[in-house]
Amino acid sequence: MISQEARDLFAANVAAMTAGDAPHLAAQVLPEGVERRKDVAYLDDGAETHLLDVYTLADADADAKLPVIVDFHGGGLYYGSKENNECRDMLLARQGFAVVNANYGLVPSVSFPTQLKDAMAVLDWVRDHGAEYGLDAGRVCVTGDSAGGALALYLTAANGSPQLAGALGLTPSGVDVKALVVTSGMFRLSGGVHATALSYYMEGYLQTPADHIKVDRYLDLDRLVVDGAVPPVYMITSVEDFIADNTYELARILHARHKDHAMSVWPKGDERALGHVFNIVQAGDPDASEAHQVVRDIAGFCKRYI
Repeated sequence: MISQEARDLFAANVAAMTAGDAPHLAAQVLPEGVERRKDVAYLDDGAETHLLDVYTLADADADAKLPVIVDFHGGGLYYGSKENNECRDMLLARQGFAVVNANYGLVPSVSFPTQLKDAMAVLDWVRDHGAEYGLDAGRVCVTGDSAGGALALYLTAANGSPQLAGALGLTPSGVDVKALVVTSGMFRLSGGVHATALSYYMEGYLQTPADHIKVDRYLDLDRLVVDGAVPPVYMITSVEDFIADNTYELARILHARHKDHAMSVWPKGDERALGHVFNIVQAGDPDASEAHQVVRDIAGFCKRYI
C-alpha cells in the first residue's frame, strides 16, 4: 500500500524533474548521420512504457551486425523516458554501436521487480529480434544512469546467475552481456545518507510482501554481487555528483570481491558544473567537451570486452 504522502512526493518530484530537464532538451543539438528507428514494441501490449528506439550510423553496412549497447534511463525509477537519453545514445551510435534505448514501467504504477522484468524483456527482444535491426546479440553491453544504473546492475547480475534470477522472479535471457557501464549510479534503494527520502520511495519500489521477499536481501549490494554474475563494470561519477557515495560503495564491494571494474571520478568543471549524470544532460551541447569525452570513454570500455 502506497501512502498518499508518498504518492504526492513522487508527483512533486516528477513535476520538478520535468521542468528541470525541459531547457536542455529543448536546446540540444542532435548529432547528424544517425538513423533513428523509433517506438519499436519489445512487448506486444500496446504500452508506451514497452517501447524502445534503435540508433545506428546512417551509412552502416546493411549486411554487418553491429555491437549493441542497451540503455536504461534514469529518473529515480519513477520519472523519465528514452527521449531524455536520446542525444547521448545517438552519440554512442556514432562510435560504431547499435544503441537500444528503452522505456520501462515507472513507479508507482509498477514496482521494482516488474521493472526488472521489463528490463529482461528488452534483452529478450535483442535476442529474438535484434538481427532484424542489424544487431549482434553476441556482443551486447548494458548501460544505465542514476536509477537506471541500479536497474542495469540488478538486471545484469541476475541475467548471468540463474540462482539470483530465480530469487528475483526472473528468467535469464541467455544473452551474454559483456560489460556494464553506469553513470552516477543510484545503487542504494534504501539506507545511506539519503535514507529519509528513500524510506518514502521504498513504498513505491517494493509495494507488496512478495516484492519484499524477492528484493529485500539484495538491497545489500555485497550479497547482490556475490550471488549474481556481474560482468566487468565501468562506473562514472564526479565530485559534484550528489550521490557519488553510491559509486564509491559499489567500487569498494567490487574490489573486495575481485570483480573486474574501473571507475572515473571527474573533478569540478572549469566552465560548467559536472554534476549528476552530466554526460546525459550536457550531451546536446557541442561545446560540452567533458560530456563528449565520457561518451568516448564509455565506447572504449565496451569495445574492450566485445
